[in-house]
Amino acid sequence: MGNNLSGWSDPAFNPDSSGKRLVRGFFGHTRFATSSKATMSGTHPHQWSPRRFYTFFPFQSAAAASNNDGSTLKGSSSRAVGTGLSESATSKKNVMHLAPKSQSMGIENFVTHNGDFEFYKINGKYYDTEAIQDFLVKTLNIPMPATVDSAAIAGMMDLLRVQGCFALSARYAICFMMGGGSKDVKPMDPTTKYPNVQNYEEIGKVFERALKEMVAEKKIGSLENISSSDELREELTSKVKNSFIELVSSKTLSQGVQSAINALVEFVSMDIEEGDLGKFVKATVDAFFDNDLLHSMRTFLENAKGSFGLCVTTSMDAHRQVVFAAKGQTLSVAFYPRKGVICYGSEQAAVKAGLNYETPQGKSTFGTDFKYVDENAVRLDLDDLGGEICLLDWGYGGDDEPAVSPPNRKLAVDKVMGGAVNVILLHQENAMNKSSKLHTRLVELENNEFIKPLLDDCDDPVLKDIQDIPRICANIQEDWRDVGLNRMTAWHLGQCVKKRMQAHVDGLIENHASQVDILVTGCEVSLWAAEQFVSDLQKCFPKLYVKSVSSNKLLGLFGQELTMPSIGFPYTQKTLDMKDPIVILVSHSGGTFAPLACSNLMQSFSSSIFAVTSEWDTQVGKQLRSMYGDKNDLLTSRIFSTEVGVRPAEPCSVSVVATHQLLTNIFEHICMQIISNPHFRSITGSIITERDLQTLERCNVENIKSLERIVGVDRKGNEVHQLLKQTEEELRAAGDIWSEHILENAKAYIMSFVYIIVTVTIGYPLISGIAYAAGLRGDKNPGDRIFYLLRFLDALLYFWLPQINIFILRLFQGRNLRHRMVGRTVVIGDPCPWVAQSAEAFLSKIFACSYSIAGLNVLSGNPADHLVHRHTHRVVRGSLFVCGRPDGRLTALTTLEASTCLAVNQASSIQSIGGTCESITIGHNMSELPLSFKGIFLETHRPQFLCEKLLDDVDTAEKKARNKDMKLTATGNLKTNRTTFSDSSEHDSSTGSVPGQGLPTIKENEPKRGLSMRRFSSKKDVGDELNVSKRKSVLRFRSKRGMPGDELNTSKHRSSASLLGAYSNMEKEAKSKASKVGIHDTHHLDTVIADLIKETKGHDRAVEIFHSIDADGSGELDFEEFTVAYKKINPDVSMVQLQAMFEESDIDGSGTLDLEEFVEMSKMPQVDILGKMSVTNRDDRGLMQVMPSTERYFGEELKKTAPKGVGAFVLSHSQHLAMELYESRFASMQRFVAMTVMFHQMGTRVESFFPKISLGLLGYRMDRTHSIMRIATTASPVSGADVRDRMVELHLRFKVQKAVNVVNRHYRQWKRNSIRKVGSEDETPDPSFDRNLVLDKEDK
Repeated sequence: MGNNLSGWSDPAFNPDSSGKRLVRGFFGHTRFATSSKATMSGTHPHQWSPRRFYTFFPFQSAAAASNNDGSTLKGSSSRAVGTGLSESATSKKNVMHLAPKSQSMGIENFVTHNGDFEFYKINGKYYDTEAIQDFLVKTLNIPMPATVDSAAIAGMMDLLRVQGCFALSARYAICFMMGGGSKDVKPMDPTTKYPNVQNYEEIGKVFERALKEMVAEKKIGSLENISSSDELREELTSKVKNSFIELVSSKTLSQGVQSAINALVEFVSMDIEEGDLGKFVKATVDAFFDNDLLHSMRTFLENAKGSFGLCVTTSMDAHRQVVFAAKGQTLSVAFYPRKGVICYGSEQAAVKAGLNYETPQGKSTFGTDFKYVDENAVRLDLDDLGGEICLLDWGYGGDDEPAVSPPNRKLAVDKVMGGAVNVILLHQENAMNKSSKLHTRLVELENNEFIKPLLDDCDDPVLKDIQDIPRICANIQEDWRDVGLNRMTAWHLGQCVKKRMQAHVDGLIENHASQVDILVTGCEVSLWAAEQFVSDLQKCFPKLYVKSVSSNKLLGLFGQELTMPSIGFPYTQKTLDMKDPIVILVSHSGGTFAPLACSNLMQSFSSSIFAVTSEWDTQVGKQLRSMYGDKNDLLTSRIFSTEVGVRPAEPCSVSVVATHQLLTNIFEHICMQIISNPHFRSITGSIITERDLQTLERCNVENIKSLERIVGVDRKGNEVHQLLKQTEEELRAAGDIWSEHILENAKAYIMSFVYIIVTVTIGYPLISGIAYAAGLRGDKNPGDRIFYLLRFLDALLYFWLPQINIFILRLFQGRNLRHRMVGRTVVIGDPCPWVAQSAEAFLSKIFACSYSIAGLNVLSGNPADHLVHRHTHRVVRGSLFVCGRPDGRLTALTTLEASTCLAVNQASSIQSIGGTCESITIGHNMSELPLSFKGIFLETHRPQFLCEKLLDDVDTAEKKARNKDMKLTATGNLKTNRTTFSDSSEHDSSTGSVPGQGLPTIKENEPKRGLSMRRFSSKKDVGDELNVSKRKSVLRFRSKRGMPGDELNTSKHRSSASLLGAYSNMEKEAKSKASKVGIHDTHHLDTVIADLIKETKGHDRAVEIFHSIDADGSGELDFEEFTVAYKKINPDVSMVQLQAMFEESDIDGSGTLDLEEFVEMSKMPQVDILGKMSVTNRDDRGLMQVMPSTERYFGEELKKTAPKGVGAFVLSHSQHLAMELYESRFASMQRFVAMTVMFHQMGTRVESFFPKISLGLLGYRMDRTHSIMRIATTASPVSGADVRDRMVELHLRFKVQKAVNVVNRHYRQWKRNSIRKVGSEDETPDPSFDRNLVLDKEDK
């Protein structure tokens, strides 16, 4: 067969001419190394002992063995799953009968293992892997084939799988069954010397002779007769024991037998009274009959500790059996009856491969075997939590019943593949009593709307992922609006949130810093998206205890027998009060080891666990669906699905964006659940309003358009019109430029190679060749010094050739000549941490497999925090810096953009020999930085916020006054009268503009800024080729679609510094009008004191008003009294606003306000009051749904309903939270997607370069990495060996504590009732009797 495992149609893979069925097995495992280096010796499948021939007795099923005449065999009553039959496929068959005769067989065992083998128990004591490896070297007498732990499992199977071979059974007995004997064998003692293979063979012959004698004496027709009879086993044991006694007493033994006896007596005493011999013989006989493939796997799992996803096959069973096992590691087996294929894998999605491919030669060649073609493909997920073994037995020689040894014959047998394959399941927890109920566990893979098939192969999976982003995000939004399955899960989540909040209101939950209301966990990119979700949720509800913790940290703290501390993080078992919190697991694959283990572990702490995954059918989904609860309750769904499906590309793009999108919808839903109840709003300190949510939802809807323009593909998967691809083309053009930076060394190397080959071959270097062509001939004047000079120059040319070629490339491509000629470093910055982290992971994986000559170093940081401190000292000529800029046009984000721009300018200002880093900024504010190489501006499709609208109104008024002095040139740049504006020395240092005073002066010799989204200089800039030719079309296009591209003085084109100044002036003016005292410096001490006095007077005034209105002295105000009272404070407020204020202040829901509630309401700013006015967020079906705002600009209704004295700009403060959420949920997402488009273009250019220049000999795939860890299905880095035990322990502790609380609560109630009864019976109670004191003492 060679190395081609895909040649299904090759003769070596097909049944022979006789038509007998040939079962073909392909077993392997792609290893992610944990215990040693990734080498070929550590590659699966593993084998410890090489093939060796032994005397072997074959076994068959009990039913076939009992049919001694070999004629026909009636079918059993085992179930044929999926066929609807109560019997096997054939009722009668001719069966080959196996006589109790030995044969010589080459024995070898193979293992594939996903997980970690940590300990194994021998004679009641656990030994670590290293000790087990030494033990195997001694017992097997074979050097260790590989240092990996999986190879040790293969060695253990060599010792355990011994059925049918007495020599191997004797080895098993000596190694495992002689503990505690008179010899006191210490298996790990270096001085312990085990018998060799020849010794075991001689010992085995003693058993073989006794067996043959017994068969002849009793005319036994099958080994099954002895195997199933305790009396015959005992008789055989007695015969063998007597034989050994005779051998020991004999003096005429051969050298081989004597050597074997001498080796045996080191472990087994031949003294009958001590009992060692009988124990040894019985253990050997039992192992000979019992240790088949299933029982051997069972024995291994019962004694091993670690995580195991195992497949074991042996030469003794390969004709009919293979066994799988899962414990602490997922494993799935899929059956395809129509195709005659069985797949297994650690990842559920992997076994769906059979859905996409045809069977050999297009159809099943086993028509007579697989005749039930109406049977759909199904998948079996083994129970990795409790530990489960799956034996597949397809029969042999007409024997269709499973060949299983007596210890496991009570297990249920099911049939799959049209009745052709037997399935036996063994649960480690309750092996003998637990029914498999296979038909209830099988998942249909075909004709199942919940199962997504694998994507078809494509040339560029990374590009496919990026282009799918608009479609996936649109589908998530549509599914949410149409009340799909995600909304069912959201309903359940909402009920859990309400229950948790009500517990807070009722005082059942103690509020302290360690409390956890909502816990969100995940790994890597999923965790980064989750952290942003938690940040936004915590910002909206300051008093809600929301935490995001890495799944590995949770696993280390709660899932280990010995706790793994989280050094550097404030997480311990005491700082996380895990009392039934709401847990949200974020895992795109649903199969990553740590979140999957946490889905099991968290069940000990919480009954409210949810998962955000890529599809409904995942491993974590399976675990959550199996949680306790009413199985008939269909509304207790726990799975949120992005419906992205399996994405084979390791660089993550669509999976991150889809997760972020779905978390946005979940965020909105949680907010709706909390703010819909005034008590919940109060207990959580809610600052978000329904109006904010409507604004957020409008941005959510419009976000799809922005994504379409960035990736160049619409939500239906079609390419957008060429005029709408400006943003994508600009991003890809920037990627092309940076790819040239990366490839320049490779190209210079090729140019140097060509130059050297040509010049050396023809014998004329460049300078000498020119001299020769000019007439200088060395043969005429060989001693002339000029020729030495020419050769010297040629030598220098050879020496500097790579650098010269790089200069030539840069000149030809128009790139910066002063960049350093070394490997490139890309630094990624963004104020939203998840963007920078995810983009770094994406780009580093894109170049993970690239050749070193085109390698790339990737770093990331937060430009508003630590980027300058961490990375500016590393800035060198040629460093590549891309930074996302927040939308500074919004007042809440202006200072953040200013800080980001400052960091970019600081990094770009560091020079060496006149050169610096090459920085590119990506954002929405169309204002370029003077020191950046390029600015890429993303289109804005959302409505303006109120602050933008107000600033545009101001700018429009100023523009009209200056319009006669301004003229738009044909190139799209602005030409101004120099006398119109003040001198640039009075302007902002970074942009030349005066804050809030219109446009900057544009000097003739300074870079001019137009609509081209980049900067130009007086001479041709190195990036001019990116968009010079498109400026006019961009201008016309943007004007047509309502983007005022010809208004350079709008807020869209102001720098962050200019915006900051303009907004500061507007705020001062608004405050001045509101206070009617004029402009004052807010930093003066007298201003601060005046504000404090005003606040104190306001409190006293509110108390005075309350008491004056509360005429009856009840201490409470109804709505009518409240209306009269508040009209005295502010006569301009409307009745609608008063109604909203009253409902917001009535925390206890009594319908009245007490003094404390009234005072708190009087302190509420009018802006907040307007924001909390009633907004209906239910659709026309009456379902709770965040409805998108229909305002022309956000804040339109606020502005219309504003009371007198409240300036419009002051109203915009109520939108600050919505602005921040827009930035964290949508603007940041657009920047990330833009970075992936740019980075993909870089990677594509570099990837395609090497096959082109090598005629296909060189090449790599950018969708793969060396780690091959698209999904970390193995422990990384925290082991899950103790998760099951810890889960049981924690769950038991939880139940005991719950019982104690119930008993304590009832006891205290009983005590109170007793005290009340005593008090009522005693007419003159003792004054010194204190019931509270008695209760306190009893409680203690």
